[in-house]
Amino acid sequence: MSSQTTSELVESLLALRQADKDLGQHFLLDDSVLDRAVELGNIGPNDHVLEVGPGSGSLTAKLLESGAKVTAVEFDEVAFEHLQNVFSHENLNLVNADALKFKIPLDLTAVVANIPYQISSPLLDKLAQHQRQYSNIHTMVLLLQEEFAIRLSMSEGQSSRGSLGMVTAMEWKTEMDLKVSPHAFKPQPKIQSRLVRLTPDNPINRMENGIPKPNPRLARLIVSTSFEERRKKMRNRLLQSPQRIARVKGWHSSGYRATAKQLLLKPEKEGLPLGWEEARPEQLDLEAWLAIAGWMDELHD
Repeated sequence: MSSQTTSELVESLLALRQADKDLGQHFLLDDSVLDRAVELGNIGPNDHVLEVGPGSGSLTAKLLESGAKVTAVEFDEVAFEHLQNVFSHENLNLVNADALKFKIPLDLTAVVANIPYQISSPLLDKLAQHQRQYSNIHTMVLLLQEEFAIRLSMSEGQSSRGSLGMVTAMEWKTEMDLKVSPHAFKPQPKIQSRLVRLTPDNPINRMENGIPKPNPRLARLIVSTSFEERRKKMRNRLLQSPQRIARVKGWHSSGYRATAKQLLLKPEKEGLPLGWEEARPEQLDLEAWLAIAGWMDELHD
């Protein structure tokens, strides 16, 4: 484990080379934020944690102090060599790779990371796909751009609703935590940041009796396609067949459109708000989207 302080770790990396703006490098200096990230993740000796973009190693050191096994994936070769020089720990596996192409360890239990903001969306998608297959992640704690965090959590009501937040809500409970100012980083970003915790959730299991439960993949596709033109009403958007609908077992484009027409002819269904078909996508909550997908599945069968 490194004996250097957080600021010393950052300065030793910056002495090798200035931060790479193209890689979105902004290194955390604030120990309270680092400590809070580990605390939010409820990280302990039984965990195997994935850290994406360890950079200076300031968060890496905190994770190792918890007793957890850490796999730290760093794309930048200079930062990777820095990490090799300052860390020597049996619980640390340093990997020089692109996190979006890296094969996630099968025994992973948590993700804690100050990720490059430009890969936030594809990284979340990759982690969600892993979780659907293996269901072994108990917590993800990510430091994100504030605007992205708001859209992910849909914390500001209808204006913050979109496919990102709605699809995420079908699988994860998202909680906003510390707001992190630019002063907590070196170099300072031009935007506010936010710690966010995601824990596995399954709202489909909480759907009321009488409302058919949807195929989760179908539900995600309906949401994503509908929000592509968020100003149009659901009467229009639901008739647009998702491009990847054939990937859902038993579905194809013509069958999808026929089912949508059938639902729109008689839109008053259990679990759906009156007049939902005249609403815009952002006006519908998670429960309504799940009910729409559920009735599409029911009518299609």
